[in-house]
Amino acid sequence: MPKAKALLFFPAPILFLLFLLPSYPIPLTKFAAAQSTCTPPLFQGYPSSCANINLRWLNRDPISLIDRYEIYRGGAKVGQVPGSAITFTEAVGCGFGATYTIKQVMKSGATCQTVTTGNPPHTKPCDMCTGGGSLLNLVNSASFNSPVAPNSIATIFAAQGQSLTSTIASANGLPLPTNLAGTQVLINNTPAELFYVSPGQINFLMPRVNAGAVSILILGASGERTEGSALTGPNPAIFTATANGNGVAAAQVTSDGRTYQRIYDNNRIAVPVSVTNGGLPNYLVLYGTGLRDQPALEVRIGGQLCQVTFSGAHPSLPGVDQLNVRLPENLRGVGTVSIVVSVAGFVSNFAQVNIGN
Repeated sequence: MPKAKALLFFPAPILFLLFLLPSYPIPLTKFAAAQSTCTPPLFQGYPSSCANINLRWLNRDPISLIDRYEIYRGGAKVGQVPGSAITFTEAVGCGFGATYTIKQVMKSGATCQTVTTGNPPHTKPCDMCTGGGSLLNLVNSASFNSPVAPNSIATIFAAQGQSLTSTIASANGLPLPTNLAGTQVLINNTPAELFYVSPGQINFLMPRVNAGAVSILILGASGERTEGSALTGPNPAIFTATANGNGVAAAQVTSDGRTYQRIYDNNRIAVPVSVTNGGLPNYLVLYGTGLRDQPALEVRIGGQLCQVTFSGAHPSLPGVDQLNVRLPENLRGVGTVSIVVSVAGFVSNFAQVNIGN
């Protein structure tokens, strides 16, 4: 099949970035027989503020077989969450740089664990505060999580009572402007390309910057000036049809690279798709951001590792990345399951697909 193809139906970045709302991960669901083995979870940690650490992970065993997760910091147990959980938050303050151990305990008694890297920006929250100014509310435009990956689509929200600019405007075409209706965003003094500006929200393409804290300066159309810092780093994300990071993926299936079928209806509800079409395998075409140029990319559907036949930048949508994934035959008839992309151990939001017969 072709490696990349323009979308036949896909909410253009301008459209789905207009309706950004906070979202939360959907737990991975998979059903299997009892097992005595234990597969270490994939770790992703990112700070939620200058004083808190938010550990996040992806289970690779069925949730129904996991009893709990025990959380250790520097060898000491600091918390415990049920087997259905995928996050743990702790207030740690500044000057923090320890590592965590996420211990998975199966109902069978088997255990396994993952140790966090301890490397910034993912387990050193106060690195967020080193860019100068106050901490700004900057998130990935597909998942609404932090941090934001370089060369991905980002959204910044105004604080309560704050106005980023006095105007509302959308980019009309390519190339994207760096000055949109008198509004500019500078990241480490580099002008960012803009999709959409408004008093409460600005959507832009994060320039290629090094991971860590960045300085942000927003110049509004009527002299508004907003300064602060935010965090950049690996954070893969999948666009969803609901445009909030949850629910069915904004995706299509194709067996020949010519005819494409949406995996959701006009109400943005998942519709069943088959793993084959006329005897040919079907490929799930996913769209995300923060996926390009990343090592060790994996896609799991219903917890199963799938073959990725293409991964790269979309040919015509700035900041949008495309993945072509073959649907495995043994997923036939499983119903609605989660889609998760991971790059070098960092996991995406949990999108969904309904796989029929």
